[in-house]
Amino acid sequence: MPGKSSTSLSQAPPTDAFPAWPASWYLFCESRRLREGPFSQRILGRQLVAFRTASGRVAVMDGHCAHLGADLGCGTVVGETIQCPFHHWRYGCDGVCAAIPNCAYVPSFARLETYPVEERHGYVFFFNGSEPLFPLPFFLHEDAQDFVAGKEFRYVADCTWYMNSAHAFDRQHFAAVHDRELLAPPTIDCPAPFARRNSYPAKVVGHTAFDHVLRVAAGRTVKTTLTIWGGTFAVITADFDRVRSGFLMAMEPLEDGRTLCHGIVCTRRGLFAPLQLWVRRLFTHGYLKDEARRLRSTRYNPQRLGRNDQDMIEFFHWVATLPQKGDHENIDRSSDAPVRGSGAGVVASAASSR
Repeated sequence: MPGKSSTSLSQAPPTDAFPAWPASWYLFCESRRLREGPFSQRILGRQLVAFRTASGRVAVMDGHCAHLGADLGCGTVVGETIQCPFHHWRYGCDGVCAAIPNCAYVPSFARLETYPVEERHGYVFFFNGSEPLFPLPFFLHEDAQDFVAGKEFRYVADCTWYMNSAHAFDRQHFAAVHDRELLAPPTIDCPAPFARRNSYPAKVVGHTAFDHVLRVAAGRTVKTTLTIWGGTFAVITADFDRVRSGFLMAMEPLEDGRTLCHGIVCTRRGLFAPLQLWVRRLFTHGYLKDEARRLRSTRYNPQRLGRNDQDMIEFFHWVATLPQKGDHENIDRSSDAPVRGSGAGVVASAASSR
């Protein structure tokens, strides 16, 4: 089952074991993009549109009109519906065509696929499936309302989504790329269904300017916790000697095999929150951009993974068993452990620096 720890597995799964677009949460856009009307874009291999109704409800659905395929992002919001720019067919938030001008009959094909939506901290997220398998993740045991979020940053990782996520379970990666000296073996578990977590204490041993500032401002040791939800959503925390930081990473698989990474740093509400967000965003973005540069052209090769890659191999087996879009009806929820935390209550907060 997805929520249980893997046993030791020596051989990594084949490449075709991983879905192209996992059933997980994805960042669609900033909420402000919907102030002037619908917004459409190509994401997860298809055109989707988001819009806010007159009552304030946000919907995400297929972006092409069921009639002749016009882009609904060029349409308008009419009350609780989105109106196609071509022939003015109107669709409700349930994806069903609500009205056609000068036509009393609405054909059965006039319906669009819709997606679950959550709006948080000024961002619109959607779940790739008919219903969410897990709440939109946040820091474990924390209420999202007690936090504010910084401006999104993004970068492209030159590898697949599952290779990018697997870095959270790559011991060699911590030392070679992050300049961390492990002080104890990582602890790996599954804190909730569809989540896999890695926690480890380490010493900051790098020699970059970021590392020098980090040791002075935050401390020389850190406990990092990385939790991967649904394969593509990461919640990361870093508990340094004097500072605790955290961020969210929504990973978007691209059609060319790369991964677009959307990062959002968070901090508790307070007088100094804007400054804290600015500093944490600066460190986190710079740190991750450097990582992406070092990991350019990384490719998954199950035949080349060996004994030192065991944590990654077990992660690959875990993520390959996660349900795909459309698998919801086959999921046995009777053994699902409750997800603790407020609202989306989930895992981790993040290392905003090395």
